[in-house]
Amino acid sequence: MKRLVSVFTVLIIIFVSLPITASALEVSGKAAVVICGDTGEVLFSKNAEQRLPMASTTKIMTGLLLCEYGNFEREITVTAEQLRVEGSSMGLLAGDKVTLHDLLYGLMLASGNDAANVIAYVLGGSIEGFVQKMNDKAVELGLKNTHFATPSGLDADNHYTTALELALLTKYALENENFAKAVATEKATLNYGNPPYKRTITNHNKLLKMYDGAVGVKTGFTKKSGR
Repeated sequence: MKRLVSVFTVLIIIFVSLPITASALEVSGKAAVVICGDTGEVLFSKNAEQRLPMASTTKIMTGLLLCEYGNFEREITVTAEQLRVEGSSMGLLAGDKVTLHDLLYGLMLASGNDAANVIAYVLGGSIEGFVQKMNDKAVELGLKNTHFATPSGLDADNHYTTALELALLTKYALENENFAKAVATEKATLNYGNPPYKRTITNHNKLLKMYDGAVGVKTGFTKKSGR
C-alpha cells in the first residue's frame, strides 16, 4: 500500500508540474492573460500586448482614482451637465444628492456611465481634466500601451489598453482595500436622490456567483470592443 501511494503521489507531482500551453486552452477573445496576483508573473497569454478598446473595464482606473482620493463621505449635488452621457447608468438625475462612496458602488456594480462622469467632474473639474489624471496614473504605473479618452469606456479615438496592462492595473487597484471591497460586493444598498432614498443595486459581474473564489473585478461591453 505504501508503494502504491508513493507512485500515485509521484504521478500527481509530474502532472501538476507540466506547463500549460496555449494549445491546451481555448480562448474566444482576441486577447487574454493570466497573471499571478502576488508577483505579476504571466502564466498564460494570448495577444496580451495587442492594443484594444477596453469598454467599461476603463472604470477600474476611474474607481481606483476615486479610492485614492479617499473622501467617501463627501456629498455632492449632481448637475445636468455631468449627466450628458449615454449607456449604462446607476439612475442619477440632476439635483440628486449622492456621496462619493455611493458613486463608487454605482460605478463598479451597476457600471454607471453617469457615475463615471460625475466622478470626473468632482475630481478633475471636467471630463478632460479627469482624463489627464487617468493618463498621468497610467504613466506612473508604467503602462506604456494604455491611453484613456473617457472616464466611462465609451468608444473613443485614442482609448485603448492591452490585456496585460489591464491585468497589471487591476493587480495594483486590488491592493486598495476600498476598491477590493467594492468589486467583490454582489449587492449594495445605497442612498441617493432628491431627497435621498435607499435602493439596492446588483453587480453586473456574474462571475461573483458563478465562480467560487471570484473577488471581482469588472465587465465591459461596446459594439467596438465586444464583451
